Amino acid sequence: METEVTQSSLFLSQNPTFDGRGAVIAVLDTGIDPGAPGMQTTTTGEVKLIELIDCSGSGDVDMSTTLEPSLMTVTTLSPSASDSSDETPPPKTIKTVKGLTGRTLVIPDSWPVPSSGKYRVGWKQASQGLFPREVLNQTGKKRKEDAEKANNTLLTQALTALSTHESLHPKLSQENPEHQPLLAARADLQTQIELLKDYIKDWKDPGLVFDVISFEETEGSGKWWVAVDVSCSGDLEKTVLLEPYSVGKKYASFGEDSKLNYGVNVLDSGDLVSIVVPSGSHGTHVAAIAAAHFPDASSPGANGVAPGAQLISLMIGDGRFGSGETSQSLVRAAIELARLKPDVVNISYGEYAGTYDYGRFTELIKDVVINENNTLFVSSAGNAGPILSSLSHPAGNSGVITVGAYVSKQMQQDMYAMLSTVRDGHFSFTSQGPTLDGAVGVDIYAPGAAITSVPEYTKDFNKLMNGTSMACPNAAGCVSLLVSALKQSDIKYTAYRVGNALRTTSKQFGDAFSVGLVQVVDAWEELKKGESLRQCLDVLYDINVQGLNRGRGIYLREVSETTTAHNLSISIKPVFSNTKNPATATHQLAFDAHVTLTPSESWITAPEFVRIPNGGRDFAVRVDPRELAPGLHYGYIKGVVDGVGECFRVPVTVCKTEKEGGKEGEEGVRRFTDLQFDSGVVRRRYLDVPLGANFATITIKSKQRLGNSLFMIQFGQLNQQTPVDEYDSRWRVQMSNTDSGVENDDFKWSKTIKVVQGKVAELLLCQNWSALDPTTISCEVEFHGLELTASSNPAASFLTRAGGDRISLTTGNSTFTRCDLTSRLRNESIAAVSVVLNGLLKTIRPTEASISIARRGRDVLPDGRQLFQLVLGYTFKVAEEGHVTPLYPNSLNGIYDSVFESVLFMIYDDKQALQSSHHAKVNKVKLKEGTYTARMQIVSPDILTLEKFKSTPLLVNFDLKKSITLTSYKTLAGAITGSGPTFDKTSLKRGEGATFWLSAAGSDDIPKHAQTGDVLTGKFKVTDSSSDSNIDLFTASYLVPPSEPKKDATPTDAATPILSKPEAEKKPEDEDVEQKLKEEERDLQIGYIKKLPAGEKRDALIAKLDEQWKTHVPFLVAKLEATVSDYEKLLKADGGEKGVTGAAVDALGKACDSVLDGSVIDLTALAVYLGLKVDLAAGGDAAKSKKKEMDAQKAAVVLALVWKARLAKNAILVSTEEKEKVETLFDEALVQLSQWLATTDGKYVNLWAWRLKYKGSTANALKVVNKFLGDSKNISTDGEKGAIYKELVSLKQTLVEALGWTVWQKYEEQWAFLKAPPSMVLF
Repeated sequence: METEVTQSSLFLSQNPTFDGRGAVIAVLDTGIDPGAPGMQTTTTGEVKLIELIDCSGSGDVDMSTTLEPSLMTVTTLSPSASDSSDETPPPKTIKTVKGLTGRTLVIPDSWPVPSSGKYRVGWKQASQGLFPREVLNQTGKKRKEDAEKANNTLLTQALTALSTHESLHPKLSQENPEHQPLLAARADLQTQIELLKDYIKDWKDPGLVFDVISFEETEGSGKWWVAVDVSCSGDLEKTVLLEPYSVGKKYASFGEDSKLNYGVNVLDSGDLVSIVVPSGSHGTHVAAIAAAHFPDASSPGANGVAPGAQLISLMIGDGRFGSGETSQSLVRAAIELARLKPDVVNISYGEYAGTYDYGRFTELIKDVVINENNTLFVSSAGNAGPILSSLSHPAGNSGVITVGAYVSKQMQQDMYAMLSTVRDGHFSFTSQGPTLDGAVGVDIYAPGAAITSVPEYTKDFNKLMNGTSMACPNAAGCVSLLVSALKQSDIKYTAYRVGNALRTTSKQFGDAFSVGLVQVVDAWEELKKGESLRQCLDVLYDINVQGLNRGRGIYLREVSETTTAHNLSISIKPVFSNTKNPATATHQLAFDAHVTLTPSESWITAPEFVRIPNGGRDFAVRVDPRELAPGLHYGYIKGVVDGVGECFRVPVTVCKTEKEGGKEGEEGVRRFTDLQFDSGVVRRRYLDVPLGANFATITIKSKQRLGNSLFMIQFGQLNQQTPVDEYDSRWRVQMSNTDSGVENDDFKWSKTIKVVQGKVAELLLCQNWSALDPTTISCEVEFHGLELTASSNPAASFLTRAGGDRISLTTGNSTFTRCDLTSRLRNESIAAVSVVLNGLLKTIRPTEASISIARRGRDVLPDGRQLFQLVLGYTFKVAEEGHVTPLYPNSLNGIYDSVFESVLFMIYDDKQALQSSHHAKVNKVKLKEGTYTARMQIVSPDILTLEKFKSTPLLVNFDLKKSITLTSYKTLAGAITGSGPTFDKTSLKRGEGATFWLSAAGSDDIPKHAQTGDVLTGKFKVTDSSSDSNIDLFTASYLVPPSEPKKDATPTDAATPILSKPEAEKKPEDEDVEQKLKEEERDLQIGYIKKLPAGEKRDALIAKLDEQWKTHVPFLVAKLEATVSDYEKLLKADGGEKGVTGAAVDALGKACDSVLDGSVIDLTALAVYLGLKVDLAAGGDAAKSKKKEMDAQKAAVVLALVWKARLAKNAILVSTEEKEKVETLFDEALVQLSQWLATTDGKYVNLWAWRLKYKGSTANALKVVNKFLGDSKNISTDGEKGAIYKELVSLKQTLVEALGWTVWQKYEEQWAFLKAPPSMVLF
């Protein structure tokens, strides 16, 4: 741990008790492992980790299910009895509850007894954000190894049995009837071997699913206990009963093999249990840097910077998103910070955002945590540098202490074992300011690497990590030393004052923005200044530059900004800490700062003096960048209070574009030669991207280099209110050895990127800090510009056609699109243009929209306002397996600058199984064919705002299995005929244009599941694929037109000419009306047959209908379905495992016979018809009517045959005599059924598999079932198809159990649970 360069080790040697004791550091990260080395106690013996909280929700368990225990008597072996003893084991009564996973949970006698007598149960899947990926991989590997061992034993048994069978029966003949049972037995053994091989080959880890149980010891007391069945056995003696961590400060582990430690919390009056598990190793490492304490360490260097400090773990890294933070986790962390009031906060996390001092999390931190609670908030700068404006939020926001990563010579020797050291300085990757609104960005630097503790599950005692993530806790530790000193010295302070002291006393080392390395001793001396000086130092000076790009500093970057002088008004207003405190009013009244203003550079002019009252003051400044040389220029206006020292700086950043470097006679080329580099050297070039440019090629050649060297190459442009990564490209490139001293292609690197015209770009080249020896390179940037416009609107003129980088190809009413392509900057090689459409975009409106209270207690803002949640539900179908991307409005996409407290999105299948989770970072998910439910949660304290989003549409993009290519033609005539000359590969001179016509998508090409109004999406192929400039410049969208009418369809009213006279309506004859009324009455009565329960009313209705309609097929089907219902009720009542008898069985048999006896349906004629190929179009209405009639007859026959076979199966079960006869009847029924129903149909498969099992061929039965279940077309939860699928899943489990394959029985049970969980998982 590097502590010398920051003076923290010197500070502790001078002040041993100022070691962080009395200070509390909250760490917002992936969570802290309470079992990790150094995380147990402070230097004074206090508990190190005082709170363990999951703010992400990834460990949440729904505990709303309440159960009373059941008593069960079991026999146990007496402790005094030996295995051979005849002593009868004593009976024992145990308490159990049925867990939601289906396991029986045995409650230990040692547990406290809840006064209510009730327990709460829930379930949690390890892979749904609970376990870190590393542990999932470890445990998954172990489970597969265990399965392989168990399967090996089963295979050995099966192979042995087969070998024995072959030895006992060496000569079996298919011709000998007596050999048939033996042959069947042998075949079943062979199938067992085949199935066991398939099981392990197709292994897919179901992971771990835990039962969770909780109870309140005394009702209403709030004293809760929680247990997680970590053994997944139901034996709760094997787990640890825990109190909430905040109460008991205890934790447990998911097992010695995983070493994954966890704590628990109980929320929402017991309805929610939070299992707190680290989502990664990052947070523990960060915490150890800040405050680890090793009481027995031989070297004091093992301790963290502030070993006396206590820690709070606020986990913002959501395991469902790869430990990324969400707006939900951040806001919940801010709520906890407001409640717990730590002294220091460390956040080594961050994401890009387009604005500063904005967003729910940022506002809560700025206004409540820092200002009201006086908490020092320390943030990492980010690791996206050294390009400018690369900070990741929350870095750079007002009041936040932003930390960059520093590397010293001592660190290079101790941690990196370098061949030779380089100069002290910042790590090359450190993100840089200024912020988009001109603030300097980074406040201080601190050592950005450490070797220290990581979670126990990594199986490592410590690990080297580097980054601003490591610099931040080093600085936070330094801050904690100062807080410890201030508290023990009884010196009052504000977070603003400490931050100012850190900045003004930092040690300069040559940073481009004059940001220095934190110095603890010097900062302490600054903070010890007298009480009289507090007036001007205890505030934050809020800087607001009026006019050009309003912000907290002056940032001139665009050409229009750097080629003119600026007279600007600057407002500076003191922000007082905790204005709710009455004592602050006295401070405000007395505030009067006499400030001397000193510009650091000659091109900045400011008044000599300004007097700032508590209401603030405006003053004018002048910035004249016109004569500045190309490159980066930084200056500032320093505000110094007489006798006190520096209290603020107004930063001024100017990025002046290059005037030199263009190729003679060529526009849009910048070339830089003989660029010299050494370790850590940065070269910046600012380029004016020409108007008309939309892509550029960067080429680098190495001229002189000994060995390999890592270079960082970045190219970025900025746009207001846009995250900087939107226009930022970056690469890490290994420059290889070149020693010719002459520029050539020995090492050449080239990339083509999209650019934004008219925006200044920064080209950054940096030799990594640890890359030794000098390098000489050249760099060329060549800008290109292609303009594409398109129009398919027949009424559009040239001036109204669409352009830009997103091209709309059709309005839905035109078949061909005219496109005009123009080269704006130089000669360009153009491809044989085409459009490839590979996505289908659908717009879906919500089917559910409900507003309710979010979690009580947990989701309440610091000002007492309860948060509400809007839950939107969407239903969509996936027609073909593939990748699906959900898209929602940009207004819901923020994280740090989100206007909502939370936005989460989840996709479930039709059995409630979670398929994917999403937040602001939308990602693709692969889905199988089927119906899905998507649910979106939006959280806010403002119900009226939520009301506005109730009808928010969801866009879903489906990747197409088969892309659609639109061909380009030189002429419209060629496009119409499809045989004209195509638009081939060509070249365009500067300013030259070309016109081509795109064909329409054929009706056969458009996916069947595409509907009118959907949009096909894809991209243009424009640039020559043989060049380096083969990038996607233009995206394409194609509106799906109305589908073509079928050839035999009747023309719609819309197709009828408006002036055509409608035919006179044919007047029906009276007898037709009478007949129609009779048929409608009949159909209504038939519909009631199934609705009525068995009894006199239903019998009377059937008898009445039978008089007149006994040959009507729907009537026969209705009678059959009614008797089926009666039979199924009888099965359900008696269990059905041994068959049933009674009137319902006989009635069902008669109903089947009435369909099959030939009196109504001529089976031979039906079979003949079904074997014919009927031309419906030629046959007209009569042919269609006939087909409808025959389809109905076939459905009735199949239904009757299925139930006839099921009755034959029932007869086998109830038969005590003449077994052979009833078995023959069952076989005959199956044969007859197979003539009308495909043997792959689930109804047939169910019966056939039962027959195989009954005959002793259990493995073959399982093989048949596996084949059906393995076909994605059979997966369903809807109607009869879903019921059959569910039956076969259950049958599969029964078959595996019958084979005695315990390992695979459990495997099937786990997957059955996961595929159809009892409830949807929580947001």
